[in-house]
Amino acid sequence: MRTQGEDSPEDRGRAGDAAARLAQDTAQLARHEILAVRSEIRAALRRIGAGGALLGAAGVCGLLTLWSAHEALLRSLEPVLPGARAPAALGAVYATGAVTLGCAAGARMRSAGGVPERACDRAHEGRPDRF
Repeated sequence: MRTQGEDSPEDRGRAGDAAARLAQDTAQLARHEILAVRSEIRAALRRIGAGGALLGAAGVCGLLTLWSAHEALLRSLEPVLPGARAPAALGAVYATGAVTLGCAAGARMRSAGGVPERACDRAHEGRPDRF
């Protein structure tokens, strides 16, 4: 008759074998899961890569469109403004647009500067965000 805590060597051997099998099965399962995740990531990266290439090509086409529009506008201004006046006038229009858009963007960014801090303060106070 055995008392509690007294295991035969045969019982300890079976428990050791079961623990070893459990460790092996767990390691094999982890390897399979890692391989599955790795293949999913590779497939997603391939899709993203193809989308990025298409987006880059669209950007190049857009840039060529703007360049063509610029050339057409420049050629239509040359008869009215001879010499270097047509490119200078067009450059002044572009510069004015760039400065105006830059100032508007700066004003928007400055006005949005305190939004995250106010949102956090209101969240801590339990009030909904209203800006």
